[in-house]
Amino acid sequence: MRSKNGYIARSFVGLLIGMGLFASPPIRWKKQTEKTMDSVDQRVTEKFAEFEKKQDPTSVFEALDSIEAAVRDVPPGDVAARRRAVSRWLSFFALLDRNIDPSWNPNDAPPKGVPPPSTHGAVQSSGEVDPSTIQDPAVRAQYERALKANKEAHKRYYAQLQLRRIDDRAMRMVERLLAERYTNAAGDRQDFEGLLAASPVKEPRKERLRTLMPKPESGDGAKH
Repeated sequence: MRSKNGYIARSFVGLLIGMGLFASPPIRWKKQTEKTMDSVDQRVTEKFAEFEKKQDPTSVFEALDSIEAAVRDVPPGDVAARRRAVSRWLSFFALLDRNIDPSWNPNDAPPKGVPPPSTHGAVQSSGEVDPSTIQDPAVRAQYERALKANKEAHKRYYAQLQLRRIDDRAMRMVERLLAERYTNAAGDRQDFEGLLAASPVKEPRKERLRTLMPKPESGDGAKH
């Protein structure tokens, strides 16, 4: 009898352990997911900081890749996951808009090269000359400043061009998210407006994003 009771007790303990093992993975997965979300937000912030320091759009492309990977598989019907995805994009756009120069003109590209100050010196294929071949120190220094300014102008032009390409790509991704995870029901529109209101993005961006939401149908405005 004692042996039988001992067997039952051991079986019960084993069952509890087994239940504990099966219950643990979802908890660990949830914590890991939250940690991943934090790391994505941190990475995006760091990549924009790199761009603002070096003006290399590669950093922003990397931030965009991180966002896309994080929001790629939003479960259908998961409102919380949908909100997190939209909030990520809104934070991304706030950083992007902070760096986009609205006065930038794609037709106003900087000139290629800087004309030499004189015929003295070997002319390179770019139309420039090697500053070291200029004998006059004042003229040489002025020419070096002109070369540096031209290089920086090209860098800014290229960066702004790439930021707009990133903008287009990001807006397409958001349009797909809204089309797949939102309906034209009033509740979904209100939920989206709440996210916009709580976000740091400026009104022009909000207006652009509103145009991507599913349009309400005539009549009761609900999707059937």
